[in-house]
Amino acid sequence: MKKTILVLVLALMAFTAKAQLYVGGGVSFTAAGPQFALTPEVGYNINDNMAAGLALGFGFGNGVFDFTIDPYFRYYFLDWGPARFFADANFRFVVESMQGQSGTAWGIGIRPGIAFDINDRFSIVTHIMQLGYYYNAFSFNLNAGSSIGLYYNF
Repeated sequence: MKKTILVLVLALMAFTAKAQLYVGGGVSFTAAGPQFALTPEVGYNINDNMAAGLALGFGFGNGVFDFTIDPYFRYYFLDWGPARFFADANFRFVVESMQGQSGTAWGIGIRPGIAFDINDRFSIVTHIMQLGYYYNAFSFNLNAGSSIGLYYNF
């Protein structure tokens, strides 16, 4: 039993040794609402070019509150100095409440972005737009998908 626990602990240490796990979050502002959103997230770097994560969103403004669950798969396709360009393929589920009424919506699409490494531990990450099927319509939206955030790499 002790050997099994020791092997599991060593495997976990090896698994997390190379800054594979990250936590952080972002903020976004949509002028059309106006709506403000906070989005904490956690992710795992599968290798140098791929990551998977989960973001939770809390949006509010103009009498509307929404909660978003947003799992994603990230692919880094270009390194340019400390900047890394990526695209997130995501599935979004939203629960929205407005003036006592509530409803749900979903979406699937791509959100491109840029990660700028400040140092080995911290990164600034921005999403530029969203492209896909959101809220019962295909859309290309520069405003709704834009956000900026700070990440900490373990």
